[in-house]
Amino acid sequence: MALGMLVGASAPSRAHFPVSLTASHTKAATSPILIDGTISFAVYASFSKAKESRVVRFALKENDELNLEYLILDQSPTNKLKNSQLPTVVVTSPSGKKIVLSIKERTPFFEPFGKKNYFYLSRMTQKGEAGIYRVTSTSKMKSSIVIAIGRTETRGEVLSVGAARGECPPTIANEETITDTRASQLIGMTEKAAEVCAAASGWLYRVGERDGEQFALTRDYRTNRVTASVTSGTISAIAVG
Repeated sequence: MALGMLVGASAPSRAHFPVSLTASHTKAATSPILIDGTISFAVYASFSKAKESRVVRFALKENDELNLEYLILDQSPTNKLKNSQLPTVVVTSPSGKKIVLSIKERTPFFEPFGKKNYFYLSRMTQKGEAGIYRVTSTSKMKSSIVIAIGRTETRGEVLSVGAARGECPPTIANEETITDTRASQLIGMTEKAAEVCAAASGWLYRVGERDGEQFALTRDYRTNRVTASVTSGTISAIAVG
């Protein structure tokens, strides 16, 4: 399936959709992608030692709002750590701008859904950029954190990364030629997921046909572009060029 839910835990504050990062999510190229970063997600990351990293990506559209919160559970060992001992959290925008979620508070609250106590460490809201964001958390010692993304309380969709059809291919930097094998992985995805996957991969993307209606397209051949056929909202065929 193109949109796979990652195993999560009870979500903090509001009805966040849970996502758990694992040891396989240390790089942006292989990290999961939240299809809509305005939807309320709770991203859980646990570290067993210092200098471990966890990465998650999410997509925003033009005029979307960027909402992020950095939290920890009120439980040992993380709640015993000083601010200087907690993981660093860096947000990289689609244009490459880096934002550090600096710890400015330790505000307690009780989350009624999971019946757990949390602390807010940092919160930010600002106008977002269109494209793919990434959030990188790096540990200083054993700890666990939660990154809350978005605000809209509805079921979220997560695009997993892998080599199977329906999974987004791992990102290749400066990919000038898309292979048919990599392009074909978009087949079976929703149209929205395919567009987000293409953006995360740095591919040019266009729809050539939707539900039998063909669109006028330029005839130039581009090795870094995919042209999709869409049937009932799902990618039914894909071609490079």
